[in-house]
Amino acid sequence: MTGPDPSNPPPPDAIPPAPQAPPAPMGGPPAGMPPPASPPPPAPAGLPSWTTQLTSTAPVPGPAGLYYADVPNRSIAYIIDAIILGIINLIVGGVLGAIGLKAFTVDVNATTIGGLLSYNPIVGLIQAVIFAAISGAYFIYLWTTMRGSVGQKVLGMQVGNASDGKTLTMEQAVKRWLALGAPFGIAQALNPLPGLGILIGLAAFIWFIALLVTTAQSPTKQGLHDRYAGTVVVKAARAVG
Repeated sequence: MTGPDPSNPPPPDAIPPAPQAPPAPMGGPPAGMPPPASPPPPAPAGLPSWTTQLTSTAPVPGPAGLYYADVPNRSIAYIIDAIILGIINLIVGGVLGAIGLKAFTVDVNATTIGGLLSYNPIVGLIQAVIFAAISGAYFIYLWTTMRGSVGQKVLGMQVGNASDGKTLTMEQAVKRWLALGAPFGIAQALNPLPGLGILIGLAAFIWFIALLVTTAQSPTKQGLHDRYAGTVVVKAARAVG
């Protein structure tokens, strides 16, 4: 017997075809492509759709290990900062009262409930300015020197420039505080004013809801205050949760 003649190769039809990838299932992605990300779970009955976006583990472009800080973590950090500022304001308020700058005066000889407590709007306005200055100094100093307030540091977060992650400039820190901290500090200080205090408090509450919703809906968790100042808040991966 003799083998095949190497000078006479088999016709092309005799060469087996290359293996083909199995066809993609109907309605699925092309073969070799990863499946699309699953959509977020629907919001519970009675809640708006943006509530499903309150949390986030979306990674930040650049060095690994950072994620965009979500609403729950940022809210807890702000509560910690508010407690610290409340203690500071309580001490400062006591000092102001000791030198005669009392926004409220108690009349133990009052014959009616309405006369038991009196409010001095001039002193209240002075205290509002002082407390707002304390809040501004607290946040602006920590944002520009430590890249985060005490509450943010406790939860492993930091705030930086949205475009390159650098430490905030003084201008950015001031703009961020004006949009975030100033409205609530002013509303809290002026709340005792009859009529006007209620309106200011209502406006501050509406602004709070706007910040909450825009932060939750943003893929990078940048609310109106972050967009205005060009800032972004990130969280260390080890602290995500």
